Amino acid sequence: MNTLGQRIRALREARNLTQAELARHCGWDSAGQARIANYEKDRREPNIGDLRKIARALDASLMRLLDEESHGVKEDRQQHGDDDFIIIDQYTAAGSLGNGHMNDHIEVNGGLAFKRSWLHRMGANPDDLHVIYARGMSMEPTILDGDVVLMDESQTEPRNGKIYVIRRPDGELLIKRLVHSITGRWIIRSDNDDKRRYPDEELADDAMAQLTIVGRIIWHGGNL
Repeated sequence: MNTLGQRIRALREARNLTQAELARHCGWDSAGQARIANYEKDRREPNIGDLRKIARALDASLMRLLDEESHGVKEDRQQHGDDDFIIIDQYTAAGSLGNGHMNDHIEVNGGLAFKRSWLHRMGANPDDLHVIYARGMSMEPTILDGDVVLMDESQTEPRNGKIYVIRRPDGELLIKRLVHSITGRWIIRSDNDDKRRYPDEELADDAMAQLTIVGRIIWHGGNL
């Protein structure tokens, strides 16, 4: 088990960067080194803006920083000899791979290969996409336990009725639907009809501000 700070430090050291160099890559002034040091020692937790800067500077995904079990499997996206497809990195963070297959993708070792034409129609940039796996039953029947899902990290603004990967302040990662209520507040909603086990969670304004939307789920064996 490791912490966010430990993951930042490990990625920085893997790229042979000092704390000062990482701070400069993030666009921070001379005080940036102290900021990096505090983050790596878990004295402070970066806000979402700082996390995105650090991820870009380390050439890592936001998901890899946020989830201790996320280990991207880097593949040569052209190595499978079919220019019609592009490989999207998979992450082991959220569970086991599902067995479903659709015409717009084929399963490959270490990732999923999606048709370029389909990604173009979806308006999706491959650099923003990651494959993760769902755990639990809270989103049944939409997303089942062990389903493979495709997340777009560029889509971090909540839209009514869409499904997102959400990180709570304690680090818990959720795959939930966000619904804008008539009160003007956002609701975290499970699709499972058993509301005794999976009740709606209406968020106060300050609670919504504390959540990190990692990205939107755009596919799970079919468009979402």
